Amino acid sequence: MPQDRIIIVGAGLLGVCSAWELAERGYAVTVLEARPGAGEDTSFANGGMLTPSMPDPWNSPGVWKHLASSLFDPTSAMKLRLRAVPSLMSWGISFLRHSSPRHHQYATEANLRLALLSVPRTLEWADRLGLEFDRSDKGSLKFFLDRDEFEQAVSKIAWLRDVGLGFEALDATATIAREPALASIEGRLGGAIHYPGDARGDAHLFTKGLAAAARQAGVEFRYDTQVESLLVERGRVAGVQLRGGRAPADQVIVAAANASRGLIGPLGLRLPVRPAKGYSVTFDVEGIDGVPGHALIDDARHAALVPLGTCLRAVGTAEFTGEDRRMRPERIDNLKAMMRANLPSVAAALEGQDGNEWCGLRPMSADGRPFIGATRIPGLWLNTGHGSLGWTLAAGSAKLLGELISKDTPSVDPEPYAASRI
Repeated sequence: MPQDRIIIVGAGLLGVCSAWELAERGYAVTVLEARPGAGEDTSFANGGMLTPSMPDPWNSPGVWKHLASSLFDPTSAMKLRLRAVPSLMSWGISFLRHSSPRHHQYATEANLRLALLSVPRTLEWADRLGLEFDRSDKGSLKFFLDRDEFEQAVSKIAWLRDVGLGFEALDATATIAREPALASIEGRLGGAIHYPGDARGDAHLFTKGLAAAARQAGVEFRYDTQVESLLVERGRVAGVQLRGGRAPADQVIVAAANASRGLIGPLGLRLPVRPAKGYSVTFDVEGIDGVPGHALIDDARHAALVPLGTCLRAVGTAEFTGEDRRMRPERIDNLKAMMRANLPSVAAALEGQDGNEWCGLRPMSADGRPFIGATRIPGLWLNTGHGSLGWTLAAGSAKLLGELISKDTPSVDPEPYAASRI
């Protein structure tokens, strides 16, 4: 049995999945979290989707045009705030440099391979542990309001079949047969792509449930605990410094989303991760007719409508605004407008209900791939930078990290995600 004491900084999806994976491997694990509980930051009210269907990073070829135009467009799906430009300068240059077709294809394939490992593992954990999180395995539907854009999208993803992505192209009639909730916009539909390998659920409930299982397996969780710095002695990690004293460890995993950069920066490790703010608004739809059975992805708006038990969540937008956590009403209005446009009868039934509004800062890497693995400081590991694919990649990232720490043969090639690239 392993004897190493491992500290994980962060009790979001990546930290909790890492804790569970390492506990199963026999390690003594302690998770330190600044918030009062697990999954209360970026994992709290996120998109709620497990999507191998969305492996492509946001820095697609030509992204600079969208970012430039977004400066003056409040409805832009990807919004760059002018005041954030100075803080994004070096990261942004790398972000744009990695938007070449070659880089983008490499990152897309790497993310898909990890997602295809991760999502079945997530669901296997859920089955084995009896986790309840409003789960559905029906897949998702990405719909298009333009026939040409639909056909182009099908053509663009055809190569991903060889990597393992399953999908089915549906014309407008077949789309309505698959998802009757879209009947009101049938005359505008160009088609849809059904992704049977996608799933959905409440990521916060999943994180809490998995944390409870990990605690029963011997993992120690210390909430309301602020990590001030990482400790390095004689060239290797020795633990962490807390406000109330030291916490020694043989290995430390930093899985603290956007806070990861500030923790490893004083050690000379420059992490190219910056916040990308996402929004959601969740409505109680119990008893309302016309609620979809699938997660519906609006390709034109880069947003989605996600059924979660008796709720319906509208999610989307990417806002580059630094560490600004303020709720922007116009961004929530965009999500509500998407619901009115695509599910008008549901939106009418919800008239007067404000919904539960939320925004969170996704940790976005400049090259579109997460950082998983060892740093150049012995004993210090990273599991962060997953952007909008946090839940989709979490279980697979934890498995890969566990294999690397245990010196087992990796299930996927670890090179695309190597932390040594910082």
